[in-house]
Order: sequence, then structure tokens, then C-alpha cells
Amino acid sequence: MKVYKLKLYKTYYNQGFFNIPVDYDHLVRRDEGPIEIELAGSSRIIGQVNRSANQNGTARIMGRVELRDWFQSRFHEMDNIVVEFLSPEAIRLKPI
Repeated sequence: MKVYKLKLYKTYYNQGFFNIPVDYDHLVRRDEGPIEIELAGSSRIIGQVNRSANQNGTARIMGRVELRDWFQSRFHEMDNIVVEFLSPEAIRLKPI
């Protein structure tokens, strides 16, 4: 299983989304659509992969209010968390 460390920058932390770096983009579905986000210690939500938000076409994971609330209830802005790629349609987020 591939993993990467995500820094919760202000925009991610306050708006409930994050971008996938180019080096990991191949691990996420190639088209726009739903993605299951497992929130370690909490629940699972259905987010969206958005490939039109970034000019280079890399994935943006949109978790909306549920993801924002999870970030804000467990972490501080600029904390690092782990993103585990379970499949092209599923990821797990957890503390380091």
C-alpha cells in the first residue's frame, strides 16, 4: 500500500479538500467521480475526485464539510497526516 504525508495547509484545513501530488496521482481514479474516504477513528465519507481544479489535471480530493470538520476536530492547521491509497476509489486518512 502506498502512503504519503499530507500537510494541512490553511485552505485544506478550512475548506475540506486537498490536492494529490503528481508523484501519487496515478494511484487515484483517472476520471472525476466518487471516492471513499476512510477517516481513521471516525467514519467513512464519500468524497469527489476533481480533475479540473488543478491546471495540470492532478486529482483534488473534495471531502466538503465532513472532511473539514474531521480535520478541525482532530488536528491543527499545518499538522501532518497520512494518506493511504487503498485502491483508485478509496483512501484512508489517519494521524502520523
